[in-house]
Amino acid sequence: MRVAPGAIPLLEEAVHLLRRTPRSTLVCHTIGSMPFALALLIFWNDVNNPHTTDAAVGRDSVILALLLVWMNCWRAIFAGRLRRQLSATPDVPWTWRHLWNLVAGQAFLGATKLVALPLSLLTIFGFSWTVAFYRSATALADRGDLDPTQLMAAARRLAGFDRRQSWFLLPIIGFLWLIFTANLALALAILPQLIHTLTGYESQFSRSGGYYIFTPLFFWATLAISWMIFDPFTQAVYCLHSFYGESASTGEDVRAGLRILTTTAALLLVLLPLHAFANVPPPQLEQSVRQAMQSSEYDWRLPARAEAAPQGVPWLIRVTDKLIDGLKSIFHAIGKAIGAFFEWLRKLLQIAGGQQREGALPVSGLHRSLYVLIALVLLVAGLIAWRRRWFVRKRPQAPAPALAAVRLDAEDLTADRLPEDGWLELAARMIAEGNFRLALRAYYLANLAWLGRNQFITIDTGKTNREYELELRRRARAFADARREFAVNIVAFERAWYGQHEVSAGDAAEFHQRTESIKIALAAPRGAVA
Repeated sequence: MRVAPGAIPLLEEAVHLLRRTPRSTLVCHTIGSMPFALALLIFWNDVNNPHTTDAAVGRDSVILALLLVWMNCWRAIFAGRLRRQLSATPDVPWTWRHLWNLVAGQAFLGATKLVALPLSLLTIFGFSWTVAFYRSATALADRGDLDPTQLMAAARRLAGFDRRQSWFLLPIIGFLWLIFTANLALALAILPQLIHTLTGYESQFSRSGGYYIFTPLFFWATLAISWMIFDPFTQAVYCLHSFYGESASTGEDVRAGLRILTTTAALLLVLLPLHAFANVPPPQLEQSVRQAMQSSEYDWRLPARAEAAPQGVPWLIRVTDKLIDGLKSIFHAIGKAIGAFFEWLRKLLQIAGGQQREGALPVSGLHRSLYVLIALVLLVAGLIAWRRRWFVRKRPQAPAPALAAVRLDAEDLTADRLPEDGWLELAARMIAEGNFRLALRAYYLANLAWLGRNQFITIDTGKTNREYELELRRRARAFADARREFAVNIVAFERAWYGQHEVSAGDAAEFHQRTESIKIALAAPRGAVA
């Protein structure tokens, strides 16, 4: 039985595993992930469309849930084939019971994963175990001899295998995924211009320049594509992790090696005739055996020899090797410290629980050292909170920008420059001076400042008035009157600010009255809106 490799060798082994994987196995993951990714993008687009009805959103949600089960089932088939490739076992025949166990288990696990993973990320300590549990469950779900309950029990046991390795895998996989996503985003960004340069074909993307890169759809599409391409590698890593975890108790890796040797020997017996061995003279056969024993493949039988350092190696390579060895030693020491800490906690919990039957209530409280540890954590947290509060009090408050420093005719003026009261004061000044056009803009910015403070919109320098209207429609679906008044105000503002429409005192008063109506409507309880 082989010892489970470290995090980096496990990642390299996952790459080799995917290279040996047949295309039919890789297609299984694509069949499941591509429909779900497309449906997710369509759902996001429909939710952000103000003309989408609630019935359409509900229908899309049901379709998305069904495709989530579909994706999880095909990912389980993909992981199961990888698992059987590691074990050197043939595919199992499909039965109705096998199919039912697969769909039922993936439907339950896929639903709980959406809640369990964010919660475990908040607690930090259980995040690696939770990820390993769901990935191991995916690797085992294709087995026909496990029902959903047995599947979760086996995945829970495998998730606890070598937790130190699980913690090392997560940041490395996350970093590799970020690098891959950044490279993919760069490739998708330059692809339209590259096609236009090489072929002369001009599309809407090439004509828009780089504007489409900053749209949310480009961001979500890039994430979806990178996930579809990178997720098979992640699943292969955890398939190997669960395979070594199972081999630690069952010797499955030894069995897989014996199966491969048996298959290879049978193939050799078929291909090589027996008389090829019978016609070899004994002296020649003995000489061949001695040459084979002296080859480098049998050096493990000899004691290690102290070899001198190779001459002529550049100093840069020697320094790099020493740095790599030092980093490996540091990571190994950190891993041992983390493992020792978890082992210490496990022993304390065993001491606190005592010898008791499974499922019985604890016979004693926590160990004294655990109380000391909890008190120390609470003390440090309280000290950090007190220091933060003290720094906030001592920090000098930035003075609010003076009203005189704000020019209402500036093109780069945004609503977050002043609070609502400041804009209203500026509007009153402009009305007193008879400049109703600037007063109209001040009322509009005051309305945006109020909407931003109440989180109905997010103020940004790059947003247009149309984007503010769409955002308010999305976040205030139940307030039809407020959305209608805001749309009227946008039309009035753009006609006065960008057009040639003269603004009178009555126009400014009506505009201000509509902003007050918007505030009253949005401040009403949702249930009172009918």
